Amino acid sequence: MSDPLEFLVFSIVNALDFIDNFHARKKHQCAKHQLKVNRMKKINFYKVLKYSAVLICWLFTASALRSQSSFKHKKTYEEDHHQFINIGYEEIRFLQKGEGKDILLIHGTPGSIEDWNEIFDSLAKSFRVTAFDRLGHGFSSKRDYSYDLASNADLAEKLILQLNLNSPLIVGHSYGGSVATYMAVHADTKDREYLIIDSPFYEIKPSGINKLISTPILGKGIAFLSSFTIAKSQIKKGVLPMFKSTEGEKLNNYIQERQKLWSQSKVIYSNSKEITNLQDDLKNLSDNYKNTNSIMTLITVEDTLNTFRKGTEKLHGELKNSELIIIPKTGHYIQLEQPEEIIRIIRERRSSTLQD
Repeated sequence: MSDPLEFLVFSIVNALDFIDNFHARKKHQCAKHQLKVNRMKKINFYKVLKYSAVLICWLFTASALRSQSSFKHKKTYEEDHHQFINIGYEEIRFLQKGEGKDILLIHGTPGSIEDWNEIFDSLAKSFRVTAFDRLGHGFSSKRDYSYDLASNADLAEKLILQLNLNSPLIVGHSYGGSVATYMAVHADTKDREYLIIDSPFYEIKPSGINKLISTPILGKGIAFLSSFTIAKSQIKKGVLPMFKSTEGEKLNNYIQERQKLWSQSKVIYSNSKEITNLQDDLKNLSDNYKNTNSIMTLITVEDTLNTFRKGTEKLHGELKNSELIIIPKTGHYIQLEQPEEIIRIIRERRSSTLQD
């Protein structure tokens, strides 16, 4: 029996024993003062107290079990050549391979380093490639996180500085593409290029459930409960429409891996907070698109369903220095369904940067 389970049994037994003794003392006091004992039986307070004690112990143990499982999962990734770096108060998981010109990959929400698995090793044969878990995702911490584009851009800039990345090509997917766009709009250097993969650029409306989960106290409780109840089924339900092809072992493996990573309560909460805040973030950011001088490659797909094609085309019309690429036969996760095409485009952009 694991330690958390032993603690659960011990806690429940002792809690119930304490409540029963307390109830017995109260009954004795009532009898002593010649009060009717049956009057006490009508009061359900002690039953509620019992059930509450059991529930609290169960929740505490579930949290301990999930933390234990998350720790074991984290150790597995550490052994798989992933590293951790401290930036301020945060611990950031990252992966870096290869030599040559730098490429920095920024994942979406929810997401993690694993979103780049299909292209990472191929790119690392020619370039130094770095990917990282954003705050509140994968196995990075979120001790001091505002859940907005500015915080993510600031973290990326600090990571670039601390890892000594030299004029990296910034590649972002989905929410990560919005982060990269924020960096491009506020760039104080002209020696970078940005490659954005099917990302939101204009106002989006968060769902009611995202708004609910994003509330400070109640939301964290909902995120915690859903992490070991409905999260995995909802993740599968949400991922499938994002792919053009919904069959095959690759997709099944992808979903199973994401169910492990995305069902963490911190990821559920971070995702909802980011999506809720993104509405105002993009509204403020979009006012500056026309004044952006950064060189940007915008990649989207043929389909408009469950993708950001319309917004991507609109942004292309506003930017001074952009190229629009539309890739057929793929859904939102282009780097997973059409990895060869993304690798080809990145190679071309990285080989023709301004520093050459």
